[in-house]
Amino acid sequence: MSFSFLSRVRFTLWGAALALTLALSACSSSQSPEGTVESYFKAVDANRVEDAVKLFSLKNVKESDLTMAKGKLQMIVGEQYAKTKAAGGLESVKTKLVEQKENTAVVEAEILYKNGKTRKEKLTLTKESGGWKLLLK
Repeated sequence: MSFSFLSRVRFTLWGAALALTLALSACSSSQSPEGTVESYFKAVDANRVEDAVKLFSLKNVKESDLTMAKGKLQMIVGEQYAKTKAAGGLESVKTKLVEQKENTAVVEAEILYKNGKTRKEKLTLTKESGGWKLLLK
């Protein structure tokens, strides 16, 4: 049984739509604080700067300061990417929810690099638009 040309086109379009949906969901905030933290470190490892920046809450940044804040975040992500790359890349991220209130959460992350080194980081998140975003400190 062979696919007709039209069937192959439909199958290809369906696959492209699914891939786009998965890619977009990876860029947005997560339904869990831990998921947002994991997404952030994976975006940094893949040098997906814009995806990582989108995981930060900018709701408390003045409109006039948005461009500057985004620029600083891009620099921070770039620096973290360079450190991750120097450590051989990301091996894994383990997260632990330390505290969660209605609109805030604290997550401890243990980042394991491919060179065997680890580091721990504590991140604060805020609930925004139904998902969780990292807070700037």
